[in-house]
Amino acid sequence: HGVAVAVVTAAGYEYNVEKYEFRLSGLLEYFKAKKLTQEECERFYLFGGECNYLLHLGEDFRLHPVRETGRGGWMTATKHLPDSPANWNEEELKALLNTAEEAVRVSMEDQGIRGRIIRKKRSVGLVPTSGTAISREALDETVLRCQSKLSAMNGSAGPNLPFCAFNGGSDAWVDVGNKRVAVEVLSSYLGVNPQEILHIGDQFLNTGNDFAARAICPCIWITSPEETTYILKAILRLAGIDYKLDNEKETKAILAGKLSGQKEGPAAVDFNEMDRRTSLVQGMDVYTGQ
Repeated sequence: HGVAVAVVTAAGYEYNVEKYEFRLSGLLEYFKAKKLTQEECERFYLFGGECNYLLHLGEDFRLHPVRETGRGGWMTATKHLPDSPANWNEEELKALLNTAEEAVRVSMEDQGIRGRIIRKKRSVGLVPTSGTAISREALDETVLRCQSKLSAMNGSAGPNLPFCAFNGGSDAWVDVGNKRVAVEVLSSYLGVNPQEILHIGDQFLNTGNDFAARAICPCIWITSPEETTYILKAILRLAGIDYKLDNEKETKAILAGKLSGQKEGPAAVDFNEMDRRTSLVQGMDVYTGQ
């Protein structure tokens, strides 16, 4: 139906395709089993490292790097955007990561965190040592300290590059770039108005990496895969698109609004409830599903 889908993830392996494919192996196998056409495959993208490494799905159901520069290059095509990675200065990038790494190191010492620091090309992370775990509070504290130190750069003007400091659940990271930049780049590269883009995520607090996307496009705040499924079904229904699920019983239940011969169950989408929620959240840019 002409819709492009992109997975925007903090996972940054540069263009080491196999690592991304491992993380998405179930989804890629599903695409293959469904025998997506070449045109459908080409509308699936993955943005790694928040907004640093762009890949697309090929007709072989493998991920392939999108050319960065030259004719058709995504960086070349988005150089007019002030925050595009195409315009980043390597010295400023290094200064940002050095500041973040020092903030992480001090946080580890102050809190007695048993962990180690990982420095990548465009990110710095705090991960637990083998067999241990870092508490959510300690990770949040580390993120807040990084945000504070980075905001104090350049006479409290902050760094000259966009960044994202976030709690990943079991680790904490500071990435150069963020999901706002990713959406902005995809919007320009694919020729889609930001108002026609929907960002679905589960980390919209100020220690989460979906937070920045709120500044560029409509967002839906979900808490589980089940909520994502609910939202996608609702979108298809509102768009007037016929669709078929693998589970025929569930398909009939959704189309009928209830389970056959039963009262409405969890498999059915309650469109009256959806309309009620839609009315309540007019003017809001998040959807909590509560």
